[in-house]
Amino acid sequence: MSALHSEFIKKVCSVSHSRLVALCVWLGFVCCVIFSSQVRAETQVQTMVPARDADRSILLTGFAVNKPAQFSDVDDIAQGFPREVARVLEQTQQFGVRTIPDLLSMDWQLNPPTMGFLAQVAKNFGVRYVISGDIRNAGIRNTPVLFGLWSKKTRAIEVELNVFDAKAGVLVAKYRLSGTAEGDVTIGRQHVFGGDGFAASAYGKAILELAQKAAQSITIQLAPHQ
Repeated sequence: MSALHSEFIKKVCSVSHSRLVALCVWLGFVCCVIFSSQVRAETQVQTMVPARDADRSILLTGFAVNKPAQFSDVDDIAQGFPREVARVLEQTQQFGVRTIPDLLSMDWQLNPPTMGFLAQVAKNFGVRYVISGDIRNAGIRNTPVLFGLWSKKTRAIEVELNVFDAKAGVLVAKYRLSGTAEGDVTIGRQHVFGGDGFAASAYGKAILELAQKAAQSITIQLAPHQ
């Protein structure tokens, strides 16, 4: 083989070897990026969705409204109140929580659910506990002040809460919760339930505080017993 041929082969091998090294480095970098992305994604999922077992699962149904005319200024309290309770429960990271708009009833009557009906709900939604409720009162009271020259407005919010162990088919707790607001006690349906305008009103704040109280009662009731 001539010297010219030898020099040509060396140059070809040198170029091929350099390209091969560059290709390996590039492939290694791509693999590292993909692996790092997967690790970050898995970490985010674990953070956002804490592990919960089936016995820590809750379904909140729509709430009945006992006196609808009293809530003419409140946006969709039948769905908004249980959604707010569910939001607070989810923040505790102790429960898996779902909501549905339907009442806990097959005929839209507020009769106590049967064991069979509760068992069917538990099976359909894959939950252990079912929570229903009744928004019972939102009356406004005018109290005379200064010999009747001025009146003070007070508005109530009363909610009845039922906590069922759906798998066992039994009522485990019933709560009657109430709150009040004073002053300007109307909200306005233009304010979405739980929104900034809603929360800024005295009555909206009272409703949201009652939802917090409801979530706390549920958390205590369903806490694991040692």
